[in-house]
Amino acid sequence: MSRLSRYFHEPWFINMLHIVGYTLAVGCGLLAAMGGIPNIITGQIGPVLSVVVGVLLVWGGLTGAWSVWRGLWGLEQIAIWIIGIGYVALLVPTLAFAVLPGKSVTSTIWLIVALEVQAILASAIRYRRIDWAYLDPAK
Repeated sequence: MSRLSRYFHEPWFINMLHIVGYTLAVGCGLLAAMGGIPNIITGQIGPVLSVVVGVLLVWGGLTGAWSVWRGLWGLEQIAIWIIGIGYVALLVPTLAFAVLPGKSVTSTIWLIVALEVQAILASAIRYRRIDWAYLDPAK
């Protein structure tokens, strides 16, 4: 167990996980901007808003990953807001698709909704942690 705890030490490991999370946000943004999951995203909000949401996620993800790597916690808070807006903008059409009458909705759409809610909550937790640590989450 001590070998494992030596590998997963803070703050390096936590920061690496956040960089991975921001990279995933970039991937979600690219998928949204390129029309990924067309029935859910593009079909509900249209191609223009899909690109806007995608750009928000890519911009926020790149900014967030860079700010964690450089230790610019104030900039990361701005990136969290950008990503949070992007995730909420993805949640709205997903929920609309899930509750639309006449659609054959499966549990998969509710899994996507739950994952989006989890991403929003994780962003809020990170934002609050930075705020609580007075802009230095390494504390």
